Amino acid sequence: MLTKADLADPTIIEGWVRDLALTPLRRDDSNNNWRIQFQTGGANAFTISCVNPKTLPRAIMLICGIVPAPENVAAFNALTPAQKREFWERLRDTLNRESIEFQIEGTPVDECPKTIRITVVRFDDGLSLDSFAHTLAVICKAGLDTATHFNERLK
Repeated sequence: MLTKADLADPTIIEGWVRDLALTPLRRDDSNNNWRIQFQTGGANAFTISCVNPKTLPRAIMLICGIVPAPENVAAFNALTPAQKREFWERLRDTLNRESIEFQIEGTPVDECPKTIRITVVRFDDGLSLDSFAHTLAVICKAGLDTATHFNERLK
């Protein structure tokens, strides 16, 4: 378990990212104390940011952003109003899971989501390499399920 002092810089988290065979890159971010970014491996790779929010110095937040492909937007625009409503309802169902938060940019039902932001917050007293790896798996699964939702329903 970590302490607030351990999160003052990203060194420990960078080490954990490397332990998971990923490559962390430090990024400038005036909204947070620090930010690292890394890409997951595999065929369905995601870019993940890990930040230490200024408002929550005892926490890290993992963030995954998803932007629909132009063909998904075009397919959404061709749906009937009832199909659009069902798409949005099922998208929320897909994202509504324990321990993650999400934000969807766009007008519900009327337009295809512009961006989806999936986040998980972990506090220092619950952080270990094991809990970090589990949290990373949770956010990646939510991202993959969201991408699958778009690709299966907007063909």
